[in-house]
Amino acid sequence: MVKAVRNSNHELLRIIAMFMIVFIHANRFLFYLVNGKTAFVLNGMVNGICNIGVTCFMLISGYYGMKFDIRKFVRMECMMITYSLAETALLYTVMPEQLQGAALLEQIVKSMLPFITRKYWFYSCYVCLLFLSEYIQKFIDALKQKEFERLLFVLFMLLSVLPTLFYFEIVPDNGKGLLHMIMIYMMGRYIRMYRDVKLPGKAGVLFVFLWIINGISHEIPIKVGQISHHLCKDNSITNLMMAVILFYLFKELHIGSRFINKAAANVFAVFALNDVLVTVVMQRLLDSGFKSEGGMTGFMVLAGIVAAVLLLCLMIGAVRELILGRMDRWLGEKAEHVVTSIMP
Repeated sequence: MVKAVRNSNHELLRIIAMFMIVFIHANRFLFYLVNGKTAFVLNGMVNGICNIGVTCFMLISGYYGMKFDIRKFVRMECMMITYSLAETALLYTVMPEQLQGAALLEQIVKSMLPFITRKYWFYSCYVCLLFLSEYIQKFIDALKQKEFERLLFVLFMLLSVLPTLFYFEIVPDNGKGLLHMIMIYMMGRYIRMYRDVKLPGKAGVLFVFLWIINGISHEIPIKVGQISHHLCKDNSITNLMMAVILFYLFKELHIGSRFINKAAANVFAVFALNDVLVTVVMQRLLDSGFKSEGGMTGFMVLAGIVAAVLLLCLMIGAVRELILGRMDRWLGEKAEHVVTSIMP
C-alpha cells in the first residue's frame, strides 16, 4: 500500500474543513443577526461552500490512506466518549429542560457508545472505513486502472449524478452515509495512485463559479409540490467538484508547521463539541439582548464566534491529550493484547 508522508498543506485544509462544518451548523443563527437582501446573499454564500467540509476531510484520508489498528480505534473511542460526556454535561447544565428522563438516559447511552449508536454520523462512518480500509486497498490493488476508473464512474453516477439531476436518491442519506464516504475515500486513493498531478491555473475560477451556482441554487431551489431541490448537499456534483478542486489547490502549497499538524490532530473534538458550543454561545448572546445592525457586522460576529468555537475545541482536544493521552494508549495496548490472544 502506497502511503504518502502527510504534510501541513492538507492538515491546514482539514482545519479549514472543520471551520466550514462549524459554520454550517452556526449558520442557522444568521437570520437573527442579519436581515434583508444581505441575509439572502450571505446565507447562499455560506451554504454554497461549507457543505464540502466533510468531503474534503475524506478525500485527504483517502489520499494518504488508512490502516486499521486496534490501538488507534480504542484511543479514538475513548476520545469521543470523553467529548460526548462533556457535551452531555454542558447541555444538562445550561439547557436542563432538553434533557429530562428518557432523553437524558438516551443521551448518556449514546455518549458511552458513540460509534455504534451513530451519535456523530461522520465519526461512525470514519471508524467503519478504518475497519474496512485494508480490504478496500486489497480490492483496489486487484483492479487495473481502467477497472478502477469504471467502478468510480458507476459509483459517481449512482450516488452523485442521479441524486443531483433527479432529486431522488437510491441511498437516501444526502451523502451522509457509509457508501458515499467509501466512494470519496476511493477517489482520494485514485488521485494518489493515478492522478497526483497539478490542476490548470483556471481551476480556481471554476471553483468560484461552482460556489456561486451552489449559493443561487440554495436560495432559489427547484420546487415541485412538496419537493424542494438544491445543490448544497454532500452528494451533489457541484459539491464534489469543489472539494476535489480545493484538495488539489492545497496540494500545491508548500507549508510546513508543527503547530498546524498538532492542531489538526484534535479535529474530532470539533466534530463532537462544536454544535453544542455554538448553540450555547449564540443563545446566551441573543438572551443578553445583543443587537446587530443587520448587515455585515452581524455576519462578522457570527464568523468570529465560529472561529472562537473552532479554536476552543482544538484547545480542548490538546488538553485532553495531555491529561488522558497516556491512558488512551495504555488501554489501546491492552485491547490489542486481548484481541491478538483470542483471534485465530
